[in-house]
Amino acid sequence: MASVTTLTEQIREIWEEVLNISPIDDHDDVFDLGGHSLTITQIIVRMRKRLGVDVELDDFFDNPTIAGIVAILGGDR
Repeated sequence: MASVTTLTEQIREIWEEVLNISPIDDHDDVFDLGGHSLTITQIIVRMRKRLGVDVELDDFFDNPTIAGIVAILGGDR
C-alpha cells in the first residue's frame, strides 16, 4: 500500500528545496528562514505546478508559515 503524502508534507518539501533548509517546522516563519519575495515567488510557482493550488504573494505576508498556507488552502486533504 502506497503512503499518503499530506498537503503539509508536500508544501514542506517545496519550502525545503527552495530555501535549502531541512527540516522546516510547520510553524517556522518563511522570512525568519531567509525567505524574501523572490524565494516566495519560486515557492508559489512550484506549488502551482506540483500541487495545482493557487496562493498569492500577499498570502505569505499574512500567513508566513506552512501551517498558515495549508489553512488558507483548506487544510490537509
